[in-house]
Amino acid sequence: MTKNLIFFLVFVSHYFLLGQNKIELEPMPSSPDYSKISSWASHPKIEDPSDIIYKSSERIDKKNRESYGDLQGSIPTFFVYPTIYFEGKTWNADIFDASYRNDNRLPLAFQAAVFNDLGPIWAPHYRQMMYAGYVQTSAAEQKNAKTAYDTAYNDVFRAFKFFLKENPEGPFIVAGHSQGTGHLKRLIKEYLMVNRELRKRMLAAFLVGGWVGIEEMGDLPICDNPEGINCWMSWRSCGKDFKRKPYGDYIGVVNPLTWSSNVSAAKRRFHKGAMYPNGKRILRKGLVSKIDDGLLRIQKLKGPVGWFFIWEDYHRADYNLFWFNIRENIYRRARKIELTEYESF
Repeated sequence: MTKNLIFFLVFVSHYFLLGQNKIELEPMPSSPDYSKISSWASHPKIEDPSDIIYKSSERIDKKNRESYGDLQGSIPTFFVYPTIYFEGKTWNADIFDASYRNDNRLPLAFQAAVFNDLGPIWAPHYRQMMYAGYVQTSAAEQKNAKTAYDTAYNDVFRAFKFFLKENPEGPFIVAGHSQGTGHLKRLIKEYLMVNRELRKRMLAAFLVGGWVGIEEMGDLPICDNPEGINCWMSWRSCGKDFKRKPYGDYIGVVNPLTWSSNVSAAKRRFHKGAMYPNGKRILRKGLVSKIDDGLLRIQKLKGPVGWFFIWEDYHRADYNLFWFNIRENIYRRARKIELTEYESF
């Protein structure tokens, strides 16, 4: 309780101080040029945190290849990292700022890296909107936040088009977290869903850590079974006493223990383990999860693991908590798409 209170007070004081600084749209940070490797946080030609192969995953990786075939290197992932820009003078991040580049290393290592056994990770640096954009109240500030958000999306869109240019055929994965998921959701609706060939190529969309409405995704189905392809999945993790309500109605949630949208609680035995920040596998068969009111609820995390969170909000660990389930499942879906005939392949 004491640790949570201290964390809360630090957070509130930091946000209060942040609110004293006036945030401007101009000067707008320089636009990324995605034909240059320097505009990519992860790229096949550079060594970055998304390339890490954790010793704790070696056993499950070996089992994946034995069960589903050696698919290493065959399926690239386009990954959009979450909000890491919390303070600054402009609404949009400067991708050439050293501290900003350093801060995106953590989501690359513990989110994007879960996909690296299937193929290379492509993660663009993008001029993401500052976190403050999510909590503005005045009409003027909301307008500025929208402009900043659109700027961030346009970077992601341009990066994705370059990704497709470099990967003109074969299946691919799109994945993101939090703000990254928001941009990918728009990308899918405005670009992927209207392109029949691209829809066929998309193995799956991991829209993690955001609110995704079933109706807003149109006829693109939710991934309602462990082998579903050309579909999307989403979850936002929290404890049973977490009070926040989702934004929107009919929020789609997939339980990563069962890879189903069934609201029944998934049993502990389905949990393959969580990835701890030191790279070790923990909590194996340690979590029970249940879909409830647009959220994925788990039991309260205790001890050193629970100290990282307040109010049972496990959003930051949406990938970590189910890392080994994801690691196994992407192979299963990849094998399915390998066995499926597509006119475009």
